[in-house]
Order: sequence, then C-alpha cells, then structure tokens
Amino acid sequence: MPRIIKMAKGAYTTADITVDSEGRIITASSGSGGAQPLNLLKIATGPASGNFATSNNTSQVIAYIGGASGGQGGQNSGNPAPWQQNGGIGGAGGFGFYTAAVTGGSTVAYNIGAGGAGGNPGHDGNAGSAGQSTTITNVGTANAGNGGNGAMANNTADGNAGNAGDTPGGTAIPTDITMIDRDNAVGGKTSHPSGSAGNGGIIYVYEQ
Repeated sequence: MPRIIKMAKGAYTTADITVDSEGRIITASSGSGGAQPLNLLKIATGPASGNFATSNNTSQVIAYIGGASGGQGGQNSGNPAPWQQNGGIGGAGGFGFYTAAVTGGSTVAYNIGAGGAGGNPGHDGNAGSAGQSTTITNVGTANAGNGGNGAMANNTADGNAGNAGDTPGGTAIPTDITMIDRDNAVGGKTSHPSGSAGNGGIIYVYEQ
C-alpha cells in the first residue's frame, strides 16, 4: 500500500507533489493556484489625475489606456457663404491594452489627458491643438491625437484630420471596435466656425 514518507510531512497550500514508482510521495511544496479573478479598480475619463491602490494579494495590473483626442480645426470664414468649409477633425487618441507586474498593496498614480482645443475661424482657419497623453505609472502610456487642420480659404474641401495617437509598449486596439464609441474618440465635426474640442482620455484598470 502506498505510504507517505516523513519528508513530505507538513501543511502545503495548493501543493505540488512528486510520487515515485512505488506510489510514495517523495517531495511536496506549496504551489500556486489557478488564475485569480479580475477585480475592477478604476474607470475614469480625463482630464483627471490621482491614485488607486491594489489589494494585498495582487500580482498584476491589467489596463486599457486611451489618450485624448485632438481638437478640430477652425472654419475658413474668408469664403463667402455657403462655401465655408469646416476644419478637419482631431485625431483619435491611441487606445491600447497593457499588463504590468505590481506588488500587492501598492499605490499607483495615473494622469488622464485633456482633449485638444478647437481652432479659431479665420480667412484660413487655425488648426486645432493636440490632446494630452494618458499615463498609468509603471504600466503604460497612450499618446494623444493631433489637432485637425483648419480649412483653407478658396478651398472647397474641409481641412485634413489630425493624426491619431499611438500606444508604445502596449497592444493597440482600433477605437471603432472597442468599449469607447468612435464618435467620442475624436474631435467632433460641426458647422460651427470654431472647431470643437477633442475628448479626454480614458482608463479601465483591473487587478489580478
């Protein structure tokens, strides 16, 4: 009949054991359990900054991080109505997936970017300004989108859209297939002479 030898005496958590050919337990040690459930820590939109704390048994942070979008360019008010064109829409902020190892009970800082300002109208409309990046310390950064170009006088086309931001070190996720609506990810397009401001960044943070 198999027997447990004295080497294995003790209490073990989610034990890892080795059994020899005679059915004896010859080694035993505490192991690691299966994957821990995700716990939602923080959802917030920008502009905002602050801290969140991880639980004592946390070993990993999982985050979706979005940079702010750029502002829309201004209208070319030098054109006579109805040929005044709108400025280009602001570029969408980068949106990405990040993971990082953390120590349980840590305090982690975050800064969520503000959307860029819209450009003023003019004979040539002014460009919108870039948004601000979003960062979770030691987890990742999503860069903001650039401002859209202003509409040019004597031009029948709207201004060019701003370039989108990127997600260095993370897995980029297209904004049109994610938990953020693409209409809310870019500077809005409007007939108002002044371009609309871009939208702030966003974070979704989980611990495991």
